[in-house]
Amino acid sequence: MAKEIIINISEEKEKEFVKFLKDNNAVLIYPWSNEEKINIVNDLSKKDSGKAFFEIWNKSFSLNPEFIKIKKDYAKEGKKFVFHPVGKPTISWWRSIEGKNGRIYWQKHFLTKKLEYDIKEFDKWYDIIVNWFKKNCNKVNGVYVD
Repeated sequence: MAKEIIINISEEKEKEFVKFLKDNNAVLIYPWSNEEKINIVNDLSKKDSGKAFFEIWNKSFSLNPEFIKIKKDYAKEGKKFVFHPVGKPTISWWRSIEGKNGRIYWQKHFLTKKLEYDIKEFDKWYDIIVNWFKKNCNKVNGVYVD
C-alpha cells in the first residue's frame, strides 16, 4: 500500500516547500549520479531543466543508500548510477511540469524487504509533509495547487 498526494505548484511554491524541508532536517536527493554516492541538491533547478524527480530524505532517519548501474542506453545526462529508493526512508517527489500534475509518494509497505527504519515514525514525517500542502495550497479536484 502506498500513500500519495497529487500536486501542481509553481516554482515559487516549490521554493517555499524546499525551504520547509530544509527547516525540518530534510534534503533533496537527485537520483542520478556519476558515483555510487548520494547526490544532494542544494538549489532547486528551473522546471524546464529536465530535473523533474527527487527523493526527499529526512536526515533523522538513517539511510543506507543502494545504487543501480545504468546501462549506457538508459543513462540520464551521462550519469552512470541511479539511487534505488525501494525500502529506504525517502519520499518521492515528482514535480509538476509541462501542464502535468506531480506527486508526493511513499511506498509504505514492501513485500520483499525488511525496512531499516521505524515505519510509524516515518508515517508521522509523511503526514507533516502532507499537512504542509494542506496549509499552504488549495485542493481543487483532488490536486493541491497554489
